Amino acid sequence: MPSARILYLDDEEPLVFIVRRMLERIGHQVSGFTRAEEALAAFSAAPDAFDLVISDNSMPGMSGVDFAKEVLRVHPAAVVAIASGYMDEKETSAALAAGVRSVIRKPQTLEEMRDMVRELLPHIGDS
Repeated sequence: MPSARILYLDDEEPLVFIVRRMLERIGHQVSGFTRAEEALAAFSAAPDAFDLVISDNSMPGMSGVDFAKEVLRVHPAAVVAIASGYMDEKETSAALAAGVRSVIRKPQTLEEMRDMVRELLPHIGDS
């Protein structure tokens, strides 16, 4: 089973724990972070170590869109998604214009996680 290497960022520690467990349960390798600065440092140190970067949008200090811009500045070909409980049309347009591949509603189930990864990384195949 192919495995994606995923960086997941959300300022809510319980959510990072749950999402990490869900993604690992379907076979992916996950590095979870609650602080954008730490996630950016990890990505910058080894940008090719991640197939997919997923960030919450609403976080203290640095929005998900700003985080995505920094990730894409380091590695323009990175696959970046914003997972949010709610983003209006203007925020979504700004994210896509910044190079974010997808703005998705925060997945709630294992199936939604699997489908999200399949959509963003079709080369990973069935996971």
